[in-house]
Amino acid sequence: MRYYEHHSVKASWSFRIALLCVLAAAGTFVWHRFFGLSTPLALKMFYGTVILTVIALTLATAALVEIWNEGSLGAGKASFAIFLSLGLLAVPAVSLPSLMRLPRLYEVATDPANPPAFDRIAKIRQGAQANPVHYDATFGPLQAAAYPDIKPLLVGRPLTDAYTAARETVKALNWKVIDEQSPEAAKTGYIEAADRTWLFGFTDDIVIRITGAGKAARIDIRSSSRFGQHDLGRNAKRVRVFLAEVKERLAGIERAERMERQMASREAAAAKADPKRRQNTRRREDGED
Repeated sequence: MRYYEHHSVKASWSFRIALLCVLAAAGTFVWHRFFGLSTPLALKMFYGTVILTVIALTLATAALVEIWNEGSLGAGKASFAIFLSLGLLAVPAVSLPSLMRLPRLYEVATDPANPPAFDRIAKIRQGAQANPVHYDATFGPLQAAAYPDIKPLLVGRPLTDAYTAARETVKALNWKVIDEQSPEAAKTGYIEAADRTWLFGFTDDIVIRITGAGKAARIDIRSSSRFGQHDLGRNAKRVRVFLAEVKERLAGIERAERMERQMASREAAAAKADPKRRQNTRRREDGED
């Protein structure tokens, strides 16, 4: 008499589905990051893999219970399916704290009452299933409560210095410049740029406005996620990094000017003292003679 060991169907299917989800998620990531898959479609594909992953995890758990009770085969496949499922679900789970703690915003601006406006980027966003280009007035109070430090940068420097510092910061942060206009006299300067997240390659749009007159300038920045309704605090972080870098560059300009003034003052003092040194030397020489 032959005895046939029963293989758990649930374990087999949980393994197949989990493996398929991992391959699909990886393919979606590579396609979106490097080969131009649109963000809305990529998000839909990823959400689909998350749903299937939950199904695989449920099947694997049920399979282990069945194997324990009935002595079926397939514990290895079910365990590996659980491992793959939990690994894939860890990707969205990392965002849960920010999703629950931070307000549902997709952009921030240093001047919510009169935010810098998109121009060239507005044309790029048209017809791309992207977020609206106008600033939602309801975001202002939410931003003020969550990010009270996001404010305009007031600079005690000429307009051109403020623009130069902002432009160099954009370059240092590797943002892609879409359009720009340098300030002339009291004319407003602006920079439109785009930035992609390092891992998933999501695109965020930025516009910087530089205004002022004389030796006073003001820098405003608006950072907006092109897709998605919750930025998980990414735009606020970007604005903070930008403003801190601009401050550092402006402080560098002031330090350089201070050193130049000190050097000029020392040279002037040396030049003024030099004739006296020559006169004293001549007197000593005459006295020796």
